[in-house]
Amino acid sequence: MTEFRFRERRTPHPHPLPMGERGRVRGMRFFVYGLYAFCAILLLVPVGASAQGLLQGVSGIMELNYSFLSTKTTDATGNTTKTTTNNFNPRVTLTVNTNIFPNLKLDAGVIVEKNISWFKTDRISTKSDITDLRPYINLTLETPLYTAGIGYDRRQETVKASGSPGVTTINEDYNVILGWRPEGLPIIDARFTRTNLFDQKHDIQDMTTDYGLLSARYVYKNLDVRYQGTYTDTKDKLNEVETKDYLHTGRITYSDMFFNNRVSFNGSYNISYEETNTTAAGIGGTVSSQISPFAGLSIVNIVANPITLDSNPALIDGNTTTSAGINIGLPPLGGDTTSLRQVGLDFLVPTQVNQLFLWVDRDLSSATNILNFFFANIQVWTSSDNLNWTQVVGSTVSQGQFQNRFEINLPLAGVTTRYIKVLTLPLQNVVSGATSFPNIFITELQAFIKKPAQEVKGKITRLTHILNIDSRTRILDIPMLFYEFSYFLDKTDPGQTTYTVSNGFSVNHRFNPIFSGSARVAREDGTEEGKKRWAYVYNASIVATPLTTLRNNLVYSGRIEEIGKQSTKNNSIFMQNTATLYKGIDVNLGGGFNFATLETGQDQRNTVINFGASVVPHRTMTINLMYSDTTTDQSGGGLPSSSTSTRRGDLSVAYRPFETLYIFTSWEILAQKGQKIQTTQNYGINWSPFPEGTFQFNFSYNESILSENNQKSRLITPSVRWNITSRSYLDLSYQYIHSSSKLEKSDSNGVSANLRIFL
Repeated sequence: MTEFRFRERRTPHPHPLPMGERGRVRGMRFFVYGLYAFCAILLLVPVGASAQGLLQGVSGIMELNYSFLSTKTTDATGNTTKTTTNNFNPRVTLTVNTNIFPNLKLDAGVIVEKNISWFKTDRISTKSDITDLRPYINLTLETPLYTAGIGYDRRQETVKASGSPGVTTINEDYNVILGWRPEGLPIIDARFTRTNLFDQKHDIQDMTTDYGLLSARYVYKNLDVRYQGTYTDTKDKLNEVETKDYLHTGRITYSDMFFNNRVSFNGSYNISYEETNTTAAGIGGTVSSQISPFAGLSIVNIVANPITLDSNPALIDGNTTTSAGINIGLPPLGGDTTSLRQVGLDFLVPTQVNQLFLWVDRDLSSATNILNFFFANIQVWTSSDNLNWTQVVGSTVSQGQFQNRFEINLPLAGVTTRYIKVLTLPLQNVVSGATSFPNIFITELQAFIKKPAQEVKGKITRLTHILNIDSRTRILDIPMLFYEFSYFLDKTDPGQTTYTVSNGFSVNHRFNPIFSGSARVAREDGTEEGKKRWAYVYNASIVATPLTTLRNNLVYSGRIEEIGKQSTKNNSIFMQNTATLYKGIDVNLGGGFNFATLETGQDQRNTVINFGASVVPHRTMTINLMYSDTTTDQSGGGLPSSSTSTRRGDLSVAYRPFETLYIFTSWEILAQKGQKIQTTQNYGINWSPFPEGTFQFNFSYNESILSENNQKSRLITPSVRWNITSRSYLDLSYQYIHSSSKLEKSDSNGVSANLRIFL
């Protein structure tokens, strides 16, 4: 993937459009007009009885949105600032989604949207006017044997602001898809896309990207063979930079069981070849090359460091529209608003990165307040072990043009790391308009290295081999004793070779109906970052289940490792107990110790205690209690000794006396060594007395009190919905927000209206 920076052209065009460009535009118009004319003819042609009626596939939505927000802020010195914002946003959507013939589907439509905003602060007033036009058309022919399709979509955005001339930016895509699915033979898919991104005068940006993909997959019993080839040609006409990228990847996987299922085998081999050719006649422009990660990672947890992220393959599957399971939208009343949403990548070896794309599943371009919240809260962290993380300072966040993504630019030198993650708090209810965004799902995380075009021009090639073999042999049945062997190889040319050979034994056994146990020990040998590496890995656990409502688990694990004559040790023992004391009363109690010797020679000791309880005294009430205590001590290694501790307690009560009334309250206390004790209180109520009526009323109240800087916030939101007909409704809401702290005091009043008519 390639991205460029743009600069203004030094000499004006002799014509509004060069001759070549005018020819290109005429060709585009002929393509689009021809496609629409073909569809118009199809609308007039009688169709077979098995085809869907064309009028049945026509639909539309007309929306009128208006919002007003007035905010008065007074800082600690007594200075007062008042701002008002008016926003008017009409939108019309027309679609045709129908089967012209039994196997021929038409999907076409147009979205016309206007967004007019008036912003006033003290005596300064500004106005912005954004016009968005999005026509699209797709024809798809699909049978059990093959698929063929052609499509076009265009997005034209005109932005006008007070005191500046309007700028019109256009993004258009041409798409062709082909698919072949013969029974018993390889499945083949092909796709071609041409994307043109330019401003109307071709003075600010003018790019054309051609993308081609060919993939094949063949599955026979336990054998899976795949190939994918891509071609990307990106031309930056203003900076006279062109990048051609060829990427070929192949993958073979095989798994089976042998000798009466006593031996299992899993193996995979990946090979990829990438060739990049960059020509740069000008002196400007940058080139972004996408980095292929080894694994996607994610977790939802209040802790940013230390924390271990879990595997999440959906974050790196190339699908930027389907959810990867992490929601950064507004949680419901009583939902988790404090846990960080964290997504990351594992590159397997230290890799240089200076740009990240965080994709989401919806368009946020017109939600300025929502965007500003995430711009301020998105952070980037790096790690060498997926446990200890360090925040990257100096990163900037912006919105992708015409794309549902956040573009995160790190300092140009970037970072070199094995693990990288992006984290943010979920949307908070004090953000104006947040109630309209309960779901914003992360779909993909991509990493890039961006460099000046002059620095990377020429031909660059890279060949990568990844081999992974894993086998397990059952030696004894009672106890179940296994010999385990694995081999992993990652070889990159040019680059380093990393490999790991592991030999180990594992055993598990049930002693009686109450006690069972397992253990494993293994020796690993290999190289990492060009250095020799060896390690001993061991663990053991005992599980006791004296009652169906009581479970106890004791786990011991350790690792001794040496890389390039630098050794580390890690040993830990933890016990976790869960019990159902009575129906509706569940408790858990756990804790343990971790002893480690770091590369620096420091000794580190962690002590963890956690307790939790869930009580349901009545079906209308739920009480949750949580307490955790973590202490970390470091000493030795010629470095100063240090000690940190964190104690945290949470109590929450949710009460729903009626189906239409929900009450929630929570208290949190956080004590950290060397810092003042922090407390947080939350109170909320939601009342919807007529949830099924034609006229629906909703009242929401939420208040938060934080001891830090004496922060207080109060949110009151009454709203009504009038279901005018079965195909139209009107939403009206009022929002009052009050917040205060030692630093400033703020009061906001806002109203919004939304009329939606389904055609």
